Amino acid sequence: MTERTANVEVSENRQFVRRHVLLKALLDTGKYEFDCMAYDLSVKGARLKLDLPLKTRCEVRVLVKQSSMIPAEVAWAKDGFIGVEFTMPVKEVKQLLDDLGVKLPHTGDIV
Repeated sequence: MTERTANVEVSENRQFVRRHVLLKALLDTGKYEFDCMAYDLSVKGARLKLDLPLKTRCEVRVLVKQSSMIPAEVAWAKDGFIGVEFTMPVKEVKQLLDDLGVKLPHTGDIV
């Protein structure tokens, strides 16, 4: 079951709240950099508009707006989007994104 309120999506299966956004982003594969758009963000990951067949578990870095690069792994790729899971501590990701003005609520305690 999913509940939507003010561009925030809470799902029973998610530990962290996902916010719907539309922000410029950059995906760095180590060899190449690709401009993309972030459509969803949480302190644990992002959904990016990027039509590339990246391998699952491929290590990347993501820059959202003017934040610092956030290390991540590709979780999935489908229909012109990819999902990335941030690999740095949740508190650090939250601080980076809060500094941008992207206030990300969370469910449960941030460890």
